[in-house]
Amino acid sequence: MILQLSEEEAEKFIEKVDFIKSDGLVPMIAQDASSDKVLTQAFMNREALKLTLTTGKMHYWSRKRKKIWLKGETSGHHSLVQNVILDCDNDALLFTIQQIGVCCHTGNQTCFHKPMIPEKEKNLDARILERIFEVIKDRIKNPRSDSYISKITAKGEDAVLQKIGEEATELILAVKSQASEAVAYEATDLIFHMLTLFAQRNMELKEIFKELERRHLQKTQRS
Repeated sequence: MILQLSEEEAEKFIEKVDFIKSDGLVPMIAQDASSDKVLTQAFMNREALKLTLTTGKMHYWSRKRKKIWLKGETSGHHSLVQNVILDCDNDALLFTIQQIGVCCHTGNQTCFHKPMIPEKEKNLDARILERIFEVIKDRIKNPRSDSYISKITAKGEDAVLQKIGEEATELILAVKSQASEAVAYEATDLIFHMLTLFAQRNMELKEIFKELERRHLQKTQRS
């Protein structure tokens, strides 16, 4: 769920932040909520922080250009806010975000891509669903001419339902043909369009998680 505060709520949080120590700026770190990777480090002034909290999209203060800039303003690679955490001295911020596209201007997923000792690639987990879901919701809310999601949802719910039916059939055929790679591919297509349907109907993934937990508890309590 994207964090988006009212102006009153944003001001209440901003009052806690110490901008004096760094001459009107506060350093911040953006961390990927889906992978825990640190994506970038930047600075905010009071206005950039307020815009971030009220729009749900990361805004920074450019010390070089002396102006506020919206992350993804030209690339479309927005950083969607999920949470913000103040440090112990109230003079630094940690944001957990869902990143649309890559974060770094170099084309890398993170600005921190030069380790002294090569890192092992971390295994992905179910949080990738949350990241994709947030991107889908953004493409519906802010349509783009080059976005498949924007195009199919603009056709209405029946178009998405038709795709779900097609992908379910293709998954069954892949299973029957015993093509393991095709099974994963078609299952991914099916899940993707199910996420699209949920976003289109303004539903949240937690509704599925709650139902899964309810069924799990119901079954385990019986045994």
